[in-house]
Amino acid sequence: MKHLRRLAPYARKRKYLIMAAIASSLISQGAFLIMPKLLGDIVDQVFQGGQRDRLAFYGLLILFLSVVRGAFNFLEIIAGARCGQAVLLDLRQDLYAHLCRLSFTYFDKTRTGQLISRITSDLEPVSMFLTWGFRMIFKNILLFVGVVVICLRMHVTLTLVSMSALPLLTLTAMVIGGKIRPAYESAREQLGVLTSLLQENIQGIRLIKMYVKEKAEIARFEQESETLREKTYKAQRLDAIYYPITGLWAGLASLLVLWYGGLQVINGSLTLGEYVAFETYLIFITLPTRMLGFMVSAMLRTDASMERVHAIIDAVPDITSPPRAASHSPVSGRVDFEDVSFGYTHESSTLTDLAFTIEAEETVGIIGATGCGKSTLISLIPRFYDPQRGRVLIDGHDVRQWELSALRRQIGIVFQDTFLFSGTLRDNIAYANPDTDDEDVARVARLAALDEFIQQLPEGYDTVVGERGERLSGGQQQRLSIARTLLWQPRILLLDDCTSSLDTHTEYQIQQNLESERKGRTTIIIAQRASALSTADRVFVLESGRVVETGTPSSLARDTGSLYARLRASQGPSGTDDPLPTTPEGVP
Repeated sequence: MKHLRRLAPYARKRKYLIMAAIASSLISQGAFLIMPKLLGDIVDQVFQGGQRDRLAFYGLLILFLSVVRGAFNFLEIIAGARCGQAVLLDLRQDLYAHLCRLSFTYFDKTRTGQLISRITSDLEPVSMFLTWGFRMIFKNILLFVGVVVICLRMHVTLTLVSMSALPLLTLTAMVIGGKIRPAYESAREQLGVLTSLLQENIQGIRLIKMYVKEKAEIARFEQESETLREKTYKAQRLDAIYYPITGLWAGLASLLVLWYGGLQVINGSLTLGEYVAFETYLIFITLPTRMLGFMVSAMLRTDASMERVHAIIDAVPDITSPPRAASHSPVSGRVDFEDVSFGYTHESSTLTDLAFTIEAEETVGIIGATGCGKSTLISLIPRFYDPQRGRVLIDGHDVRQWELSALRRQIGIVFQDTFLFSGTLRDNIAYANPDTDDEDVARVARLAALDEFIQQLPEGYDTVVGERGERLSGGQQQRLSIARTLLWQPRILLLDDCTSSLDTHTEYQIQQNLESERKGRTTIIIAQRASALSTADRVFVLESGRVVETGTPSSLARDTGSLYARLRASQGPSGTDDPLPTTPEGVP
C-alpha cells in the first residue's frame, strides 16, 4: 500500500474536513450502537416484564437516536465528499502540472492514449476511495470495535463463539485480496491500450476512410475491447467469489451463536432481551467482517491506480533549469554551435560535429534531404533536447545555463507540423499573448498573408477553427501559426518548413512581409524548396546530419557542382519539387 500512503500529504491539507468527518462518524455510529441495547430492554421490560408504560419512552428515544444518527451521517458524507474531492483536485492538478514539466523525450516514449487513461480512468478508483471508500473503512472499523467491546461486556464466551469465523474471514480476504490487485492492474493497462487505439483512430479517421480500412480497424478495436472485457471480468470474478464464501463463514458463526445462546437462555444465564440484543449486534459485526474483502479490494484497486499515476509524477524531466540559472535577457540573437552531436538514442546519431555561428539579426536558411536533421538542429536551440556532445550558445552563454522559461521567451518557432487549439482564430493567434489588442492581432495576420481571408469570413476573427484547425486548409493553418509566432515577438525566429503547403505566390508575399520584421531579430529558415531561402543572408546545406556547404544563396547557386545548385536546378523555376532522397533521421 506504499502508493496509497502517498495520499497522506494531500489529506493533511484537509485535516479539518477529516476531523469533521471523523467526529460526525463517531456520533452517528455511537447512536447506532445504542439501539440494540434499547431493543433488548424493550423485550425484557415491556414484552416480558409487562411495563407497557415504558414503550412510548423507548419509542421516542429510538426516534431521537435515529434523527441524531441521520443528521450526523449527513454531515459525515458532506465532509468526507468535500475532503475527497479537494484531495482529488490537488492530485489531478499536480499530475497535470508535472506532465507539463516533463521533457520531450518522455512524450517521445509514451503513448498519448496511455497518458490520457492515467489522468482520467486511473483517477476514478482514487476518486471513489477518497469520497466514499475511506469513510466506509473507518466506519466499519469503528463499528467492529464498538460491537466487540459491547458484546464482551454482555457475555464473553458468546462473543468468542460469534468471532469463531473471523480467522476464516481474514484468511479469505488475504488470499483473494492478493489476487485482486494484479488483476485490476492488468485491466487498467489494457484500458490504456484501448484508449491509445481510440485516440489514434479518431485523429486518423480520414486516412482510415481513404484506404477503406474501417472493417480492419473495427476488428482491431473489437479485439482490444474483448481483451479488456476478459481482464475486467477476471478481476470482477475475484470480487464475486469473496462474498458467497464470507457469507458462508458468517452463517456458520450465526448458527453457533444460535445454538450456544439458546442454551444460555434456556439455562437462565442470559435473558431473552439480552439474546435479542446480542443477535442484533452479531448482525452489526457481520457487516464489517464481510466488508473486509471489499475494503481490501478497494484499497488494492486504488493502490494499483496510484502506482500508474505516480509513474508519471515520479518521472524526472531531463531538461531542467540549473540551480543558479541566469536569464541573460534581452538577447542580441547570436547563436553558436560548438562541435555539437546529437542522437535520439545512444545507438543512432542524427547530428554530427556541427560547428558554426549565426550572427545577431542574420537570416540563415537550412536545406537538405528529408531526415537529414534540419528540425532536430533547431530543436536544440530552445533546449527541447540537449546534445550528447558539444554546446549550443546564445550570446555566448550555454543554453543549459539559462533559466528555461527565460530562454524560451527569446525564441519563437513555427513547427513543421502545425497544431491549433479548438478555439477561434483570434484565440489561436493570441495564444501566447491573450491580452493583446485586436490591432496587433490583425497586424501579424497581415504579415502572414491571412488577414484578407479572415475579413471575408462572416464571424471574422471570432470564427471557430474546429478541433486541431480542421476547418482550415493546410496553408491557412501554416499562416495562422506564423502569425501566432510573430505576435510572440521573439528575438530568435525559427521557421521549420512552415510554407510547404503554400503556393509560391503566397510564399513570396510572406517572405516580403517578413523582411520588415528582420531588424533586431535572428531568423533561421528550414525549407525543402530553394525558393523559400531567396532572402537568406546565408544558407547551410545539411547531409546526413553534417553541414556540407555554406554560403550565400547566389554564391552557392553559381557553383554548379554544389549540392545546393543541383537542388535548385532540379526544382525548376518554381522550386516546388523535392528532388533529394530521404535519409533516416534516427528518431525512435
